[in-house]
Amino acid sequence: MVQQRQYGFSSLKLNLCSFYRIRQKNVLFASSLVVALLWLVICHISRQPGPHALVGVLLCASGMLFCTLAALAHAHKNCEKIPLTWIFATAVALRLLSMTGEPLFEDDFYRYLWDGYQTATTGNPYSKPPSDYFDVDVPVEFEEILSLINYPEIATVYGPVTEWIFALAYWIQSADVRPLQLLAGFADLLIMLLLWRLGAGNALLLYAWSPLLLKEFSLTAHPDVFAILFVFMSIYLLSRRMLFFAGTCLGLAFACKVFAILVLPFLVSGIRRDSWSDWFKQVAIAGAGFLLTLSAVTFWYGTFTIWVPEGLCAMADSWLFNAPVYLILLNVFQFQSIKLILLGLFAGYLLLVFVRRLTRSADRCSADPETGGSTDWWVQSAAAFRGDWVFMLFLLSLPVINPWYVAWILPFATLFPRWWSWTASAVVLMSYWYGSYVAATGATALQLPLPVIVVEYSLAITIPFIAWTISRSARQRTNC
Repeated sequence: MVQQRQYGFSSLKLNLCSFYRIRQKNVLFASSLVVALLWLVICHISRQPGPHALVGVLLCASGMLFCTLAALAHAHKNCEKIPLTWIFATAVALRLLSMTGEPLFEDDFYRYLWDGYQTATTGNPYSKPPSDYFDVDVPVEFEEILSLINYPEIATVYGPVTEWIFALAYWIQSADVRPLQLLAGFADLLIMLLLWRLGAGNALLLYAWSPLLLKEFSLTAHPDVFAILFVFMSIYLLSRRMLFFAGTCLGLAFACKVFAILVLPFLVSGIRRDSWSDWFKQVAIAGAGFLLTLSAVTFWYGTFTIWVPEGLCAMADSWLFNAPVYLILLNVFQFQSIKLILLGLFAGYLLLVFVRRLTRSADRCSADPETGGSTDWWVQSAAAFRGDWVFMLFLLSLPVINPWYVAWILPFATLFPRWWSWTASAVVLMSYWYGSYVAATGATALQLPLPVIVVEYSLAITIPFIAWTISRSARQRTNC
């Protein structure tokens, strides 16, 4: 009789576990379906954007985030791991759906297409600005593209490796943004695989279904995704102690976008050492890969001007967009003075963190991502560093905070998930509230209305604070 009771209790336990598994699958399937439908709506809006397009996009993006959080909360409550195959399959599906849409709230892609044409045919997109071709015969398919490029008097703002990627898209199919969308989506999927190898758990779903990442990379084809990919290849290779190739990938990342240089002090200070002489030797190996890559790129173009393109200098000189710290300090300081102060403070922060990491115990870094990380499916990697804080502070010190800049935070926020980072990824979409994208008074071209900035940053602060307060109260009740 006792045996029968034990058998009956075990059966009940097994049935309950099966019930929870089935329920989790249903919640995950329903959430995936709703996210896909909402993203399809955004892709449809992108083909016919009107004055109320942004409102529709914000509503759909909010619905996508709600479904993502619902799926994660259900998995977290039942201590379940969301299958990687499901996360990756849905990520692939969403990025393929993006091919049905067109770049939204952006005209930068005309520059990508033109630069690809210039790189493929002349080998150097830095020599002449698009305006030099206004009175020159160009292929028919590029005539309209040439007329739609913004700031045509500036040659280009993009890095030399990025220009090669534009040329690759041109060779696949010229004057068409879809090859770039496909390449950007593929790079984004590779980033996901690297994040998984670095220890990302259920939070990988946040990355896979992120409306910001889908919009900026697989829909609008912003080239930052390629720089981020090379950065995380470098981080992963460093965790495997493949130092030369880690340096090479970081060089490629820097040659895509200068933002990547912020990773350098963390990679250098994160190299495992048995002694200082051993550390210097390993730094020399990684540095050789980095410098040889930059030298090879420079040799290919035959000029050092590729590292300080005219467009980048023009942007850094006078542009101001969605930067609240600057708007506050402009009441006291001059624009150029604010830049020097904020970037100087950020450089001091980087130096302080570098020295602190470098002087810590030798066994603190580069743990194996497969065996050295946490067993918690939610929390983080032992092989990476808090790049979310680094890039957040860096963006706040810039006079221009474009939405795709925030995408630099999100891979790190997948390894170290926090409310503030993912809230920022949602509310930054409000910074498209300008120009012809909304039917609102004061929405002028490239000038964000002050009330929008106030609402955007207020939400970015209050939502994480409320979430932290609620979770703290829940933990206190549990401890009691």
